[in-house]
Amino acid sequence: MADSEWTDWRFSRDDLKRTPSVACGWSVEREELDRSKACGLIQSASRKLQLPQITSASACVYLHRFFMRHSLKEHHHYNIAATCLFIACKAEESLRKLDCFIPVIVYYASKGNRKAPPGTTEFEKWRAVILRTEVVVLQALCFDLVVEHPHMALVGLCDRLELPQHLSQMTWSFIADCLRLPACLVYSPRSIACASVALAAKVLPSESCGDLANDSWLDRVYADRVAVADIVQWLLEFCAREAQSRMSRGVADHAAD
Repeated sequence: MADSEWTDWRFSRDDLKRTPSVACGWSVEREELDRSKACGLIQSASRKLQLPQITSASACVYLHRFFMRHSLKEHHHYNIAATCLFIACKAEESLRKLDCFIPVIVYYASKGNRKAPPGTTEFEKWRAVILRTEVVVLQALCFDLVVEHPHMALVGLCDRLELPQHLSQMTWSFIADCLRLPACLVYSPRSIACASVALAAKVLPSESCGDLANDSWLDRVYADRVAVADIVQWLLEFCAREAQSRMSRGVADHAAD
């Protein structure tokens, strides 16, 4: 898909401050965290179900687009995550039966505290939620299920820049992190791919990054420097907040003991 087609679903950072969820009382930070948790569920379930990365990525994009038209007050983020992954399995031709799909979703949604084998009340509850919500999600997406991902651009960058394996592996990890944020709504897939390379070069020791230690490579690949810098900063700030949140929860759990 060309970048011009991607812009049909393009928003600004300011638009993310005026979402349906924010209108219903969510803070921008709370919505960002709920979106991230939902995408984390998608990614964990996808690994367990051995789904292609593109299927998982499409589900995350569907979720971010959905919440530009509906609020988290109306729809729990885990319900939408499960439904978006179910739709992505169909769209990307990586079908999984509900008999194996739902137990995995329930396991990760409950952090391993609940099971939902076929025939149980829990299984039927989730089955009803997914099938009922599927139409709502498809309508919100205008039945537009074709997504351009940063993955292909990243493959080209890794080849052109001749990235060493350790650096290449880290860039793929950052692509997954970017999908947990609504960066796909604001920046082009190519800019996200470039940002993942820039971030990997930023966090690794300079001696292990070769020519990437100097950001002149951005000009060689005709990257949008402003967009790349914005994405890197956004992800670093989000990771810092998430780490602080985990630390706070850990202290609270310890105090409860």
